[in-house]
Amino acid sequence: MMNFSLSTWLRQHRMTVGGILLGIAITSYSTTAKSQPSAANVPLSASTLIASVQPSESEAVQVIRDYYSAINRRDYKQAYSILSGATQQSFEQFKQGFANTKTTTVKIGKPGEINGAAGSLYIEIPVSITTTTKNGTRQSFSGSYVLRRVNNIPGSTAQQRRWHISSAKISQVN
Repeated sequence: MMNFSLSTWLRQHRMTVGGILLGIAITSYSTTAKSQPSAANVPLSASTLIASVQPSESEAVQVIRDYYSAINRRDYKQAYSILSGATQQSFEQFKQGFANTKTTTVKIGKPGEINGAAGSLYIEIPVSITTTTKNGTRQSFSGSYVLRRVNNIPGSTAQQRRWHISSAKISQVN
């Protein structure tokens, strides 16, 4: 029987073992480098840049402006798409609600703070709205919108990471 020691064998074959380990390391690195490019070599897309930026209250305010701009252009599909849970109306009912509206103006108050809950961000924005009907009657409304967006989390879509109107508390004041 032969007396065999692992440490003796490794000393005698260290160059061979070292070469094998180096080969394994190079092969692993090469495969990883091809399948997972380094971040330094990956061009950043606009959606990647947007997703990495913290949401701001000015973005939420712009959603309110866009909503009323769409209504004034009679682009009711665009306005309706900004709503998410803020209406129980069908699109046709929503559109019909503006059938007698000639113009709409909105004054935006100071937005509240952005608050987080359950993976989403919320902000309340106070508004004063003045409409003019087709026969020239002016109407005034006051209240607030709550806007919501999903946090920048893996798996969330660009659409989910945009502010949208989640609820509205608007009352006529005249």
